[in-house]
Amino acid sequence: MEFEIIQLKEWQRQRFPYWYSGQDLFHILAPFDAIEICLEHDSFCMEGNTLIFIGPAKDFTVRQSAASEGYLIRFTSRFYERSAPDRILINSGLFFDSEKFLRVVKNRIKQEEMKMQIMENTRGYLAGNAAVASLMVHNFIESLLLQGIGEIDFDQELTGGKDGTVQGMVNRFSILVHKHCKKNCNVKFYADKLNITPRKLTNLCTEVWNKTAKNAIIDIVLKESLRYIEHTDLSISQISYEMGFSDESNFRHFIKKHSGSNPLQYRGRTRRARQ
Repeated sequence: MEFEIIQLKEWQRQRFPYWYSGQDLFHILAPFDAIEICLEHDSFCMEGNTLIFIGPAKDFTVRQSAASEGYLIRFTSRFYERSAPDRILINSGLFFDSEKFLRVVKNRIKQEEMKMQIMENTRGYLAGNAAVASLMVHNFIESLLLQGIGEIDFDQELTGGKDGTVQGMVNRFSILVHKHCKKNCNVKFYADKLNITPRKLTNLCTEVWNKTAKNAIIDIVLKESLRYIEHTDLSISQISYEMGFSDESNFRHFIKKHSGSNPLQYRGRTRRARQ
């Protein structure tokens, strides 16, 4: 196991957890009450109902009252990185920024829902089903990262980024798509933000991912849509609206075409697998 989800009021500070094996350690704090974080000789007073992202190699302590509620989620890169998009998310400005020690966004998940999601995501380990539980925790962490990406205005730093390498360009493209795909799926929109032509962007994506820029956008929209279907109780109509589809039937056709299942079939199958 290379992750932990700990209640803040029960967390006894230790620089590394018992399972730590020398890798980069990423932290997400989700306090429900105000806390104070001491990091790099500075002190940061944080409101409750926030998500706080702290990257590797940052030593910090948390000051809180004994009754403070919330969670500390920490994990290694080896646990989270299962695909190229995973690497892009955890290596984004959420955790790595030359001017900021940490990133803070408003947590849009209500407290009771957050508690329920955490209980659901750790239940598998208690039941001895480590493989399924590991995947569920990974998806839960991904949802927090995507929420952070969506809340922070990365556009200026992404479009003006200094990394002009092929990998750097497609990384910035991927983060921009995660942020804007609910409103814009046009390749030209992202090419304009990166100050390159749509053809150039497609060539870069093909070189790195062996897929066009359009197909990369489709894959991200599909993954985010399936996450909503599997992990929320929103109706298919509500999810189609959330994902920016003007018509529910178009959304159902999109899911069927790219996943092989209609939305309700996918929801039923994935939830049965988790039981």
